[in-house]
Amino acid sequence: MAGHLQLHWENDRHIWGLFWLSSEITLGRLAEEVWMIWQTSEAEEWIDKTDWIPF
Repeated sequence: MAGHLQLHWENDRHIWGLFWLSSEITLGRLAEEVWMIWQTSEAEEWIDKTDWIPF
């Protein structure tokens, strides 16, 4: 996926953000993290950003 993203960005394209998930995360913890992101940020803040869940 990382290679695909690099090519995507090199072609002056954008994404709305991407979260990589730890294989250890529980569904409940994932829901909490996504809820926190939704409550504390705007969608535009995540344009072309990637981050791991859990933080």
